Order: sequence, then C-alpha cells, then structure tokens
Amino acid sequence: MRSPALAMLLVAALSSPATAQPAPAQVLTLAQAVERARTASFDVRIAQADAAMASADAATSHAPLRPQVSVSANALDANQPQLGMPVSRQAYGAASLTVPLYTPSGGLAARAADIGALAARTGVTATANDAVFTATQAYRRIQLADAVLDARRAAVAAQEAHLRTTEQRVAAGKVARYVTARDRAALAGAVQAQEDAASERDQAANDLAAMLDLTEAPVGVEPLVRDVLADSLQAVLTRALHQRPSLAAAEQRVIAASAGIAAARGAYRPSAALNAQTYNGTSSPSLGRSGGQVSVTASLPIVDGGSRSAASAKARAEYDRAVATRDQVRASVARDVANAWREYEATSRNTASATTALADAQEQLRTASLRERAGKAIVTEVLDALALVASARETLARSIARYDVAIAAIHHAAGDFTP
Repeated sequence: MRSPALAMLLVAALSSPATAQPAPAQVLTLAQAVERARTASFDVRIAQADAAMASADAATSHAPLRPQVSVSANALDANQPQLGMPVSRQAYGAASLTVPLYTPSGGLAARAADIGALAARTGVTATANDAVFTATQAYRRIQLADAVLDARRAAVAAQEAHLRTTEQRVAAGKVARYVTARDRAALAGAVQAQEDAASERDQAANDLAAMLDLTEAPVGVEPLVRDVLADSLQAVLTRALHQRPSLAAAEQRVIAASAGIAAARGAYRPSAALNAQTYNGTSSPSLGRSGGQVSVTASLPIVDGGSRSAASAKARAEYDRAVATRDQVRASVARDVANAWREYEATSRNTASATTALADAQEQLRTASLRERAGKAIVTEVLDALALVASARETLARSIARYDVAIAAIHHAAGDFTP
C-alpha cells in the first residue's frame, strides 16, 4: 500500500530541485541603460515630439508656395424679389486653381522654418546627450550603493567575529564582562548602517527605473570598477566645440533667425499670384452651362501702419537673441570641459590616496588584532581599527564612483554618446 506513495514522493523530491531553482538575477548593463536613455527616456520623447511639431510647422510654411486646387459643388435657390434680386436657381460644380508666381517673403519664411526644424532635430540629439549623462550618473549611484553595501556587510561580519572573540576572552577571564556590551553596541551600529545602505541601494534602483521608464527596478548592475580615460584636455575641448549638440543647435537657430530677418524684409517687395476658375452647371433663368476666368494679381503694400517695420525689428531682435544664446552656449561648453577635467584630476588624486588609506587601515587592523591576541591591545584599539577599515572601504568606493562620474562628465561635455 505504501510503495506507490513512496514512489510519488521520491519522484517529487527528485524533480523539485530542478524546478525550484531561483532564476538568475537580471543584470542591467551600463550600455543597456545608456541605450534606453537615448531612445526611451521621457525627456528624449518630449524633444522628439517637439521636433515633429517643428517639422510639421515647416511643412505648413511651404504650403502657400505651392499650387492650390479646390473643387466645390454649389446649389442656390434665390427668391428675394423684395430686395431687388431676381428669382433664380443655380446648380453647378466649380474648380479653382491658385499658383503663387512671386512671393519672396513666403519663400524666405519657409527657409527659416526649415532651419528651425533642423535645429529642433539637433535639439533631440542634445537632449539625448544630457539623458545619457543623467542615466550614467544614476547608474553609478547604484554601483556605489552596491559597493557601500558590500563594505558595510564586511564591517558587520568583522564586528560579529570580534564579538565572538571578545565573548571567548570573557569566558576565559581575560577581559571584563562590560567589554561584551561595548562590542554588541558596535555591532548594532554596523547592522543599522548596513540597513541604511540597503535602503539607499533600493532607492537608487527605483530612481533609475523611473528615469528610464522601466517596468521594474533593475535587480543587479555591473560592479563598480575604475574607468579609463585616454584623452587630453585640448582634444576634449576641440571635440566639444565641433560636435556638442547643444552648440550645433544654437548655431542652427542663429541661421534660422538670419533667414527670418530676410523674410521680414521680403514683405517690402511685390508679390504676384495666378488665379484660375471654371464652372459647369445649370441655372434658371439660363445663363450658360459653363464658364471660367483667369487672372494675375500683383500687389505692393504702400502704407501698412508700420507692421512691416515692426516685423523687421522683431526679426532683428530674435537674431540678436539667438546670437547671444549661441555665444552663451559656447562659453558654457568651454566651462563644462574645464570643470569636468578639473574634477577628473581631483578624483584621480583622491582615488590614489583613498587606496593608500585603505591599505594603511588594513595594516593597522592586522596589528591591532595581533596585539589583542597577545593581550597587549587597549580596550578600544581593535574597534577603532575596524571602524577605520570600514570608513576607508567606503571612501575608496565613493572615490571610484566620483572618478567614473567625472569621466562621464568629460564625455558629456565633449558631446560624446559613450559614458
């Protein structure tokens, strides 16, 4: 009776480990985060919509320069003899054609709109460049949070090991019992710091998920390592002045504003248009079944109340504003490169000193542990050494993260799309 049940239990026991194995953690790489920021971040999507609207406006500005054709169906039953109008009935179809022959202002305005649309599309690239840098910063924040959490876990493990050693020494009568309470308090503080680090890590992951419009926060990221920069300050500055998207967009807006001045001046020139119309239908009384007309209209405004001069003044002011903005962006590009490079130099030195400080702290902990085992250390010597090592680990992790962000800032200032 029991053999079938035992067999089923054995099969379940053999099959359960294969099905119950946890899925490997999904790691979001920095390259994936950067690509997501370039294509799907909220700021990029908004900029793409703005560029699409600018392109649509540019297409609209070209419409009056092209021939216009329309057809219509008309029916009229007029019965108003008291108003001096004859009683009549009409039913006809009509077609009309309008061809602009000479419209200098419209052509220049369309050119300005085209350049403005191009600047808007370049603005999408500038927004993507900013989004890449912001996403890189958020990604480095998660990496730093992971490194800090690992450091604090190591600190907790070291405090637990020290507490066990203290308890053994208390049991052997080598130290006073109150030392155990002190070590437990130190362990409690390390556990609290570990929980704070875990919370910071989860919050950083949530921030990145919201920034990149991810459905879930990333389970894992690549470990924090020191990045490499093979570049010079002059090379970065030269590259920034040639390819920084924000500067290119500002240059294009200056050209568009210049075309706007020409368009405003074009309003002082004459314009001409060809109009043609034909119809076919019936009427009562009969007025003929078909007809048509062709006309050419040329116009030159003489007195407009100052609207053209006001439009020219506005266009000139918009050009001056675009030039000032372009110059401001150029100065900002040079400033960003200089600041990012100075930060890179500072973080390079700080990372080196933090590495040395960690090695010194670890050596001090080793010495303090040897003195404790020999019974020569003072009561707080090992605890101080443990705290110093924990602090040095976190300082080194923060230095590396800051160093990597400085490199990302250099690439952003240069207009690169690599972090």
